[in-house]
Amino acid sequence: MPGPTNVGVVAFDGSAMLIDTGLDKEHGRRVLRLLEKNGMELRAIVNTHSHADHFGGNEYLVRRTDARVYAPEIEAGVIQHPYLEPLYLFSAHPVSEMMNRFLMARPSRVDHVVGIEGKGELEFGSIEAHTVPLRGHSPGQIGVEVDGVLFCADSVFSESVIEKYRIPLFMDIGRQKGTLEFLGKSSYELYVPCHAEPTEDISHLVDVNMSVISRVEEFLLSLSGGTTDEILRKLCSEFGVKLSSFTEHALMLSALKAYLSYLHDRGDYRAEFERTLYWTRVS
Repeated sequence: MPGPTNVGVVAFDGSAMLIDTGLDKEHGRRVLRLLEKNGMELRAIVNTHSHADHFGGNEYLVRRTDARVYAPEIEAGVIQHPYLEPLYLFSAHPVSEMMNRFLMARPSRVDHVVGIEGKGELEFGSIEAHTVPLRGHSPGQIGVEVDGVLFCADSVFSESVIEKYRIPLFMDIGRQKGTLEFLGKSSYELYVPCHAEPTEDISHLVDVNMSVISRVEEFLLSLSGGTTDEILRKLCSEFGVKLSSFTEHALMLSALKAYLSYLHDRGDYRAEFERTLYWTRVS
């Protein structure tokens, strides 16, 4: 089901399994209406990760059906307690402006927690699905593979999304690189990202996403250092990013910290502490 967040539908035995549910109750209502129109009973929901635009329809759908909810470790906690997302993004009780539907979906129960290491099995009636770890954009993100089709969540973003936001949110740069390398070597028959068109060849999207990571890395490595705020200002200026809200600031700051963490652990930056945290480029 195409939309701002593509929702996967797997039909089996007159029933359906959803892969993600969109942003909110209205999206969930549209999903259920379409399933009913096609004579399918909703039996299961698999959430790939815990960002609001991927589980926002859960609450409505679970309330209206007997669907069971499956979600990865770590992510299941946020799905059940959505306050955790603005909390960790703000690193304290968030300002009221951040407690919005884009960061805080309605809470949903999770019936089954699935692992995020290795390939897992999900069996529903006559079909067999597999979870595939795709960590990076979110700590415990998974994809779902059914009959050669990989629903690959937010492991890649389209060129238009990257053009709009300039620096996409990746929370773990090392794991995101590993996920992109995995996708580049994979051979699924069809790939269905949540924010890009389905494609039989994902190599171009892999290259586009790897390229933006490389460009951010190269820029950060060109600096001598600075406080986190100083580096954020320079990064936004370099990439033409304008921040106009607490949510935009929190997301971009998280993205930057992911790069700084990665470069620090790799030995390219060191941290100095006096009155504040100061990052110094290691020559």
